[in-house]
Amino acid sequence: MTDRSRDAASVQREYVRVSKSLNRKEEQYVKERQAVVEKCLKDNGIKYKQEHVPVIAVLGSGGGERAMVGLLGSLAQMAEEKLLDSITYLCGVSGSTWCMASLYEDPKWSVNVAADKKKIVDRLSNGSFSKSDMLKWLSVAVEDENYSLTDFWAATVVYNIIKEIDRHHLSEQEARDSTNPYPIYTAIDKGLKQDNQTAPCWFEISPHEAGYSHVGAYVDTSLFGSQFENGKPKTPPKEEDMLYLQVNLSHVSAGLCGSALGDGKENITQILQWIWDWIHKLLSHFQSTNKSENSALNEDPAFKMLECLVQLHDSFENDDKSVVLLEKIIKLQQESNTNYPRVRVLQKNEWLKLNAEERQKYVAHLSIEICKALEGLFGPLKGILEIVRKTIIALYNWTWGTKFNFLYKYPAKEVEHIPAALLSDEKRDLIDAGILLNSPYVAALRSERKVDLILSFDFSSDDPFLTVKKAADYCKEAGRPFPSLVIEPGEEKNPKDFYVFKDNTKAPIVVHFPLFNTVNCGEKIEEWRKRYKTFQGPYSKEMIEDLLLVSSRNVKNNKQKILNEIQAACAR
Repeated sequence: MTDRSRDAASVQREYVRVSKSLNRKEEQYVKERQAVVEKCLKDNGIKYKQEHVPVIAVLGSGGGERAMVGLLGSLAQMAEEKLLDSITYLCGVSGSTWCMASLYEDPKWSVNVAADKKKIVDRLSNGSFSKSDMLKWLSVAVEDENYSLTDFWAATVVYNIIKEIDRHHLSEQEARDSTNPYPIYTAIDKGLKQDNQTAPCWFEISPHEAGYSHVGAYVDTSLFGSQFENGKPKTPPKEEDMLYLQVNLSHVSAGLCGSALGDGKENITQILQWIWDWIHKLLSHFQSTNKSENSALNEDPAFKMLECLVQLHDSFENDDKSVVLLEKIIKLQQESNTNYPRVRVLQKNEWLKLNAEERQKYVAHLSIEICKALEGLFGPLKGILEIVRKTIIALYNWTWGTKFNFLYKYPAKEVEHIPAALLSDEKRDLIDAGILLNSPYVAALRSERKVDLILSFDFSSDDPFLTVKKAADYCKEAGRPFPSLVIEPGEEKNPKDFYVFKDNTKAPIVVHFPLFNTVNCGEKIEEWRKRYKTFQGPYSKEMIEDLLLVSSRNVKNNKQKILNEIQAACAR
């Protein structure tokens, strides 16, 4: 290799790190965190060997607001029981990342848990949702060529639940001290998952790095989102804010993951309806806020056409209503005085020949074509047009989490073990890991982290053991040790509040806490599940407080059992 090629390789590695090893900054953080863990062990009377302080990871599963509130209650109770400082890693997926993002706004949250918990609960219960702020956020997001349903979901559904547009960036936490557990957020690569490459598809994001954990390819978190080629950034850093990140890690699938896509078709139908409902609300809000400034806008044929298109989506299966709307769109095009290109609309006899699926596809096509035709011709209407047009396109392509790929055209000789698609595609779609495994086990099971004990808080809505079963499946495929699972008959649907899985192997001890169980819910487990659905509006204050109480009991009732497993981890 020439000096020039060695220099080039050096530059490449400066931006993209291809290695299975931990980031040196994470290693340093964990080393410093060890002192906090040691003090916690001493305070709890736990004996340990100086050369082996156990590495403990807390996992928060998916489940939308249920997971957010559940993890908050669990962590707050761990702090109250003087157990929180024993944790080295805090890993989240889907709804649990909402809790993590809110807590890590405070650089000292693990010291201030009670106050931060109150602040978050007050925000969830009494916070305001501003449609104007939502539109401002969306109007910026829609200008990005990688705009996807993740952006729309962030600005509408998630913001409506968490009552905050968090503009912080994860990399801002890079220089923090070891007061808090080290945070890791997880997602998966949609394309690799669809190609059945379930081990390589795992993606994790920490304050220092973002990348494919099984493959061993990373980029600095501050550069995550930048356009790359040949291992070098082509564009300035474009790190997304935390609202986008939370949704990129917990978009709509926060609702799907609890039952591992149980009835995927039904869930997707509901998601589609939610998105269309928000398009309705956007148009109504835009109409009302612009009424005083431009009364003519509400009578504009272009605006009326948009309203007809949204209504057509809601009534495409109703022959009479849908035909009336199609005829109204034709008439509005004829009445318009503008010079935009006319879009051909199906006549009544053509429309009635289509089946339901064909009609739905046609409505999407017609919406896109009309939005395209109207583009650029209306000053105050332009922003809403672009949001509606790009959202509809993303909706019917089912596009989530599109990001520039930092491995695009990375030198092949350096990365023979990396899937070819990661080297050839300029963009990749990152989606909620809950679709594959609704808990961030993969981050904790990364062998380089040497985790001894996993405390898994499971907030799934259906099968209380599905996450740990899928973790075992992943380990079998990836060739990693995992303890045997023994679940007593009858407990699959009516679980206890505390399970320990461990072997005399190199596998970590796994402690599993189902959220709703026979101890804290009695015989009413199913009632609790029905009360806290993932697909519903924001929880009331009473619902939040009840859920906090249930989740906290899983820690409070089992403090001594947790200490016993920490002691067992020390003895291994």
